[in-house]
Amino acid sequence: MISSRIHIAADSVCDLPAELASSLGVSIIPTYVNIGEESIADDGVGLDRERYYRELPRMAAQPTTAAPSPGDAAAFYQRILDAGAEHIVSIHVPESLSGTLNAMRLGAETAGMDKITLVDSLQLTFGIGLQVWAAAELALTGAGLNDILERIQRVRDHCKVYAIIDTMEYLRRSGRVSSLVASLGGLLRIKPVIRVDHGDIEPIGRMRAWSRAEQRLRELTRAEAPLERLAVLHIANRVGAESFLESIRDIAPSDTLVIETTPTLGTHIGPGSIGVATLNRNWRR
Repeated sequence: MISSRIHIAADSVCDLPAELASSLGVSIIPTYVNIGEESIADDGVGLDRERYYRELPRMAAQPTTAAPSPGDAAAFYQRILDAGAEHIVSIHVPESLSGTLNAMRLGAETAGMDKITLVDSLQLTFGIGLQVWAAAELALTGAGLNDILERIQRVRDHCKVYAIIDTMEYLRRSGRVSSLVASLGGLLRIKPVIRVDHGDIEPIGRMRAWSRAEQRLRELTRAEAPLERLAVLHIANRVGAESFLESIRDIAPSDTLVIETTPTLGTHIGPGSIGVATLNRNWRR
């Protein structure tokens, strides 16, 4: 049953917790993680995140990731339309970093492009989730398409994603963000602090000590206050994420989330990393 005439959809890289997605009426299409010959939907069911990250360092071959197929996308959209949605706003991982948006576009052409609006989030992980959350809240009020798209734009302009990469090894092995690896040269032992900006991943700090990288992340997070929403992100490092949250508790909203990042992204970043997704209150002005 569709709860609003304009329905919000996204891919699983948005890291929107399942309970929140359900309460907002958001539909999520999974991306895929390929382990050997097996392709597993990254839907929080078929791939156990805790187990996957525990086993990742011991895997003989680097897993790969994949977008949904155009056929998957077409069927996904058709189910939503058949359930009563008049229009779908579909928000996705940046086209510059993934083939997901193109696959969704091809699927939309099959399902009915006039009923689907595709949005490049220009963000990753909960930076996408913040846009999805804001759009879905507005859609539930019965708002029109233009108002929803304007809200997505405002949130995108005011949300930030920063992270510490614990080791460059996984990025080097995956080859997915070769420009980032090249910019850091052969410094595999450093702890880069990165940001996601307009669909690109950029290094903004190069630290040899975790404590210094964490301090830089703290400074960047505090600079975004006052915060309306905050998620502390991690890859197999909940203790580190919760410790970081305690260090910025004075600026953290009461409903701050701690989220383990999807394996579709974590495969390329590697265990141990932590980050934040922030939304400044000024987005409403």
